[in-house]
Amino acid sequence: MLVIAPDGSSYVIDGGDHGSSPYWDCGQSRILPLLDSLGIYSLDGIVATHAHSDHVGGLSSVLASTPADVVWDSAWPYTPTPAYTEFLQQVEQSGAAYVPVRMGDTLDWGPGLSVEALHPAEPLDPGNLNNSSIVLRVTMGSVSFLFCGDIETEGGEDEILAALGAGLVSSVSADVMKVPHHGSSTSSCAAWLDAVDPVWAAIEVGAGNPYGHPHGEVLARLYARDIEVFRTDQLGTFFIATDGEELYFNSLPPSEGQPVEELTAYPSPARSSITFEWPAGFQAASLDVYNLLGENVLSIDSPANPTNWDFSLDGGSLASPGLYCVTVELVGGTRWTERFAISR
Repeated sequence: MLVIAPDGSSYVIDGGDHGSSPYWDCGQSRILPLLDSLGIYSLDGIVATHAHSDHVGGLSSVLASTPADVVWDSAWPYTPTPAYTEFLQQVEQSGAAYVPVRMGDTLDWGPGLSVEALHPAEPLDPGNLNNSSIVLRVTMGSVSFLFCGDIETEGGEDEILAALGAGLVSSVSADVMKVPHHGSSTSSCAAWLDAVDPVWAAIEVGAGNPYGHPHGEVLARLYARDIEVFRTDQLGTFFIATDGEELYFNSLPPSEGQPVEELTAYPSPARSSITFEWPAGFQAASLDVYNLLGENVLSIDSPANPTNWDFSLDGGSLASPGLYCVTVELVGGTRWTERFAISR
């Protein structure tokens, strides 16, 4: 997850997996291209929620390529995973400040944000890495996000709820909840969902994963509470924004006091096709679409307004799911840019 604060500072929470058979690195394949596409060449901080490889594996390549000021970690004190060992070595080589996080800590993510750690508490359970996860409640204005790592109900959610009852944490409520443990049935119990009471839920999960995540009983609990669910296995890359009052999915808050009269790309996330449109009366010289690697996947001279694209590429294939950027250059040199998603 990438969090961009009101002052423009940038924070990555977890980094996905990496493996050797076949070789794949989430940091190289997903995070670094995303940062590049947004013009982010250094990070103000990285959060490693816990030591499992599917959370810290990709962070090593991120740290190797992108300077980071601070690394916040759950500081697992027991036998490390190989990916966690590699991660800690890369943290040391990077020169980033290393800060363990415990319940009650606050993180400085700049003006306009309150960042509270709700978990973990000492001592960490040596038999359950998931329950060592850092849980952060990030608040801007009246809107809160809850990033839950892989906490489970027993030893995770129940500990936080007990701390809430004892006054050790001020609140667990959130408008947006990153669903714990990829939607596993070991998490997101009824009492937890009642306490958090989210409007939206985000589930980070791989398509066709061998664990069957997200589990049906968790989805049923979410839907029964009319919580809108967004899943990476269905939508690919997506983003949620707030102005401190409202939530926006795959779009940004409108400019204050100004009508938005720029290039639009809709629907977003796109499904079977997408339409590009710009204000009437402006003649476009070119329209170009780029993927996260900066590759030009569509180029049209003198495009019609509006222009519809069915995701077809030269050679007959289709554009892959993910985040894209479309640029329209008008006759005279004015250029408009918009980002959009293509879902699975």
